[in-house]
Amino acid sequence: MSIVRAFLAVVPPPDVLSRIEAWVAGLRPMLPEAKWVRKGQFHITLRFLGEAPIEKILAFAGLIDEPGGFDVCLNRAGGFPSLARPRTLWIGAAPDRPSGADALAAMAARAERAAVASGFPPETKPFRPHVTIARLRTPQTPTGRLAEALKNPPAFAWRCSGAVLFRSTLTPSGPIYTEITR
Repeated sequence: MSIVRAFLAVVPPPDVLSRIEAWVAGLRPMLPEAKWVRKGQFHITLRFLGEAPIEKILAFAGLIDEPGGFDVCLNRAGGFPSLARPRTLWIGAAPDRPSGADALAAMAARAERAAVASGFPPETKPFRPHVTIARLRTPQTPTGRLAEALKNPPAFAWRCSGAVLFRSTLTPSGPIYTEITR
């Protein structure tokens, strides 16, 4: 029985990934000590499954039917736990603006039901549709040009075509994501 680390995510199309990468490339020099996410890693996690036997992961996959068919717009930036002292920087779908946040939340809720039905423990954190762009070892308040860029990020819009189930392999140089199924 093989153990796999997996998650279900929405991935922007290549043209949007390139635009996100170009924006992030401009931010990197403003916070060089951050661990910036690479282009091929940008995604919105709907449900993190963690490490589990591949059979359990595939049982979850069999319960997922996420056709997409709605517009997504990443139109705000923020940080976890807060932008005032972030450990994670992100761009996300604002719930108070047209962004697809409600449709993404509905996808995440369906993924949560499928995960629990497949024997995974319930998720305890609320779903917040976002794409992680950087991680910081030590929280620090964004200042100057970085703070301004995070206050006014460009909008990254696309038509969601569904979800992807990924295997995540941790390596010293960062995670490697491999598609299991769409």
